[in-house]
Amino acid sequence: MNESKTGTSDSYMPQLDALRAFAVASVAYSHWIPEKYHFGLPWGSGGVRLFFVLSGFLITGILLRCREHGDLLFAARAFYARRFLRIFPLFYAVLLIAVILNIRPVRATLPWHMSYLSNFYFFCNQGWDGPISHFWSLAVEEQFYLFWPAVILCLPNRYIGACIVGLIVTGVLSRLFLDQVFPGVKLLNVLPNANFDSLGLGSLLALVAAREFKDSRVRWLIAGVPIYIVLFAIRNLGFALPFHRGCEHLAILLSFTWLVNAASTGFNGLSKTFLELPMLLYLGRISYGVYVLHNFASLPVRFLADIVGFPNLQFGISGIVLMTIFTIGGASLSWHCFETPINKLKQRFPYKIPV
Repeated sequence: MNESKTGTSDSYMPQLDALRAFAVASVAYSHWIPEKYHFGLPWGSGGVRLFFVLSGFLITGILLRCREHGDLLFAARAFYARRFLRIFPLFYAVLLIAVILNIRPVRATLPWHMSYLSNFYFFCNQGWDGPISHFWSLAVEEQFYLFWPAVILCLPNRYIGACIVGLIVTGVLSRLFLDQVFPGVKLLNVLPNANFDSLGLGSLLALVAAREFKDSRVRWLIAGVPIYIVLFAIRNLGFALPFHRGCEHLAILLSFTWLVNAASTGFNGLSKTFLELPMLLYLGRISYGVYVLHNFASLPVRFLADIVGFPNLQFGISGIVLMTIFTIGGASLSWHCFETPINKLKQRFPYKIPV
């Protein structure tokens, strides 16, 4: 396959799989490891934001490439068919199994999740709800997919850049001011508009790549790394600047955007060797399954501990090791026996009309 920065269907950028591996490991760390070992770092939210930047970059790259094919309606049908085949089967299979096994609170909240409104459920409930809490981010992505293809495929070319900037600004302002406007309201950050900055920065990166601008246009994004380090240090020293958390969040996003850009073009040297380790690439390849399954991993571990009559097995290092085994094992089984056969059907839905 040809390597491309636009994230089209005929391109493969292996180092992005490594970033997926890091993102899903970060989210799992936040859910499996006690908070006292988080060291003040946003493991969970950081992993999700990296996923969002990656999604914005890859999906917008595909859509920009589709504009070149002429028949936009054909391309839109292909886009949604391929997204359906990639995302829906595993998600709905997990929901079905959870209903059959009566994993709480899936049955009681099933309509929210089936319609990809999990984030609104948690917001309206003003709290998380067991092993399905991570579904909020999947809902945000699907809500983004509902309108973004129409924007990229139908908007005149000269307005696309402004629209993406507007998306980013909406996300940034939501992050900075929603807490001020609605004090005491929790989980504002699960709403789709509060995540437009992550998805928008990825989309902007795809636009820069598609229009072949000089790398200097995005190289400055690496400044997000030292900015975040300084803001993190200031906060841990007991100080806070105005909109401190929002500024930290933005610095992380700039860092991730630089990282995605660098990985899409390819790091060299030792970084290349590390980011292309087969283990990382494989974990990145099955990362969707890992993400969907990881929050359920404590259930089979608890079941195993009850069977062997050793309750402490589910806690501490042994619990983490077993959850890792169950999660990666389940995701691998899903990838090879369930997802891959379904993904092959995507060949029936090319973005370009066959000549």
